[in-house]
Amino acid sequence: MNGEKTIVIGLDGGHFELIEPWIEAGELPNIGKLIGDGVTADSQSVLPPVTSPNWKAYATGKNPGKLGIFWWENIDMKEERVYYPDSRKSKHTEFWEIIGTEASAGVINVPTTYPPKEVEPFIVAGAPDSDSSGYTYPPELEAELEEQLDYRVTKDTPIKSNPEKAASEIIELIDLRFRTGKYLLNEYDPEFLQITTFYLNSLHHFFWDDQKTLKGWKVIDRHLGDFLREKYNVVLMSDHGATEIQTVFHINAWLEQEGYLTSDMAVSDALSDVGITAENLIVLTDRLGIRDIAKKATPKWVIDRIPSEEGEVQRERKTANLNWDKTTVLASGQGPIYIDSRGSEREQIQTELIEKLSNLTGPNGQGIAENIYRGEDVYNGPYSEEAPDLVIDQMDGVHIQGGLGRDEIFTKPKDDGWRGENKRDALFVGAGPDFTTGKVEKFSILDIAPTLLHLHGCKIPKDVDGQVRKEVYKEDSNVTEEEVLYSELASQSKEKSNADQKDEEVQNRLKDLGYLE
Repeated sequence: MNGEKTIVIGLDGGHFELIEPWIEAGELPNIGKLIGDGVTADSQSVLPPVTSPNWKAYATGKNPGKLGIFWWENIDMKEERVYYPDSRKSKHTEFWEIIGTEASAGVINVPTTYPPKEVEPFIVAGAPDSDSSGYTYPPELEAELEEQLDYRVTKDTPIKSNPEKAASEIIELIDLRFRTGKYLLNEYDPEFLQITTFYLNSLHHFFWDDQKTLKGWKVIDRHLGDFLREKYNVVLMSDHGATEIQTVFHINAWLEQEGYLTSDMAVSDALSDVGITAENLIVLTDRLGIRDIAKKATPKWVIDRIPSEEGEVQRERKTANLNWDKTTVLASGQGPIYIDSRGSEREQIQTELIEKLSNLTGPNGQGIAENIYRGEDVYNGPYSEEAPDLVIDQMDGVHIQGGLGRDEIFTKPKDDGWRGENKRDALFVGAGPDFTTGKVEKFSILDIAPTLLHLHGCKIPKDVDGQVRKEVYKEDSNVTEEEVLYSELASQSKEKSNADQKDEEVQNRLKDLGYLE
């Protein structure tokens, strides 16, 4: 490395598709300059292209089969449960830990970094799965950020209840991430700094190319200009891209129609018929000021069967509304499919589903899948046995919804729902003293960690799946020297308590953001 700092700006859901028209119109001059002066790539996400597991795959350079995180939920068909393996988030070494050990690294707002590890000189854990306390290392940094910058991890206003106010809060949070980054850069002077804007993708999801989304991107562009003037090595990267939704595919409704799944929604349907839905109960109990009391007093078997306004149940509640004796296949949203069989029967079901789903088209005649992969062809590592049996790479314009209880197989995007969906093409741009110009092909999100470790002269864990992409650097840069491999560091993270309470809070945030209905 030539002694320059590296600033990485993580853009959740960022891709050229959305921003190129704004760049051409002169709305994002600094991003346009960075692209013009640097090297770019369509970075391929791991499947499925979702915040979790892709931020963890980026941070470690490892595929989900080594991480044990496959979406916002994992499904265990044998044990008849849906779960999120929260403790695994801290199990693997992230590349900034290595930079922090050999030099210094600061990280702000990357999802799946809670609880924060002991990264030197600091880490600020990110939404949506971080608590609003205990989110910094060192611990005393939390009070400093709140005193100096009025720092907050998550937004307050649900998007569906007040879209305008929620969008304003998101734009404020994007600005806050950068102001925090500049403050900590000045206070701690790290060699490496990552600033991530998770809530940017909420603008993509709910507003797509609306002026609200452009306003968020313009905040990023304005702050980017300050880093460019300092002549740092600057990297823009995203965990996945985004594209406009044309069709919503309710995969579990389709699986039920095809005879692979049998729901048991009698109680949920009865509750829905008399107007008892999750949304109505939240509004009512909030007005009466008894929400916490109502949660404690209501039996779990009732809570598990309270449907959404659309008559759906999600995540753990799916397990209480299935006839497991008559179910062999269950899906999550956005791609993963699980099969309750092994051996030749599993392979037969895989083949059947691949053929049927490959030929399935929506009301507009468009297919729902760009490709469909067998889990064993996508994932490798110690958690491969827990991996989905199939993964759909969604066709652009298709959003696969994973709730249980729908009658319709295809619907149009709702006015108050998602307008934009994730896609596998992500964004990578590198510019500055060490980066070359042009475009790099066949680039993976897994390549970023080893490539940035190499930039900082750090040894690279032997078990990473990505590669050092030396072609992104100038030929006369000393970062073209051979990389050195080593065995992975042991994680220094500490487990947090109150996991059940935290899990409920995270699920509420995911519901607000549209991942869980």
